[in-house]
Amino acid sequence: MTGAWLGVLVEKEMNVLGVKDDRKFEVHCNAGDAGELHVGTKSLSVKVGQRVRRDGSEEMWHSVLIHCDEAEEGSLTVRVIVCHFDWDESRQIALIESKPNHNETTRTLTFDLGQKDV
Repeated sequence: MTGAWLGVLVEKEMNVLGVKDDRKFEVHCNAGDAGELHVGTKSLSVKVGQRVRRDGSEEMWHSVLIHCDEAEEGSLTVRVIVCHFDWDESRQIALIESKPNHNETTRTLTFDLGQKDV
């Protein structure tokens, strides 16, 4: 086909946020020069550590924990927990719950920002 141009128009509706597998959670982590992590999974636990000085020496302290899991009735929960070495207990600062198999008359995403010891 010299001298001729064949143009094809393809229209395709895409749901880029749709889930096409059995994952319940997804994490995107950018760790700078160390690299990146992008995964989907059925459960998830993330610890964020930072350097602190304690008792005269430096150490990595896990100050933020994120736990994600599925309850028996099918709701999905994300718990955000903060930790301090001077506290007796860790503290949950957020509970985020989704109900992917929800009834249209119920809320599908709820946030509880009340703090409680865990």
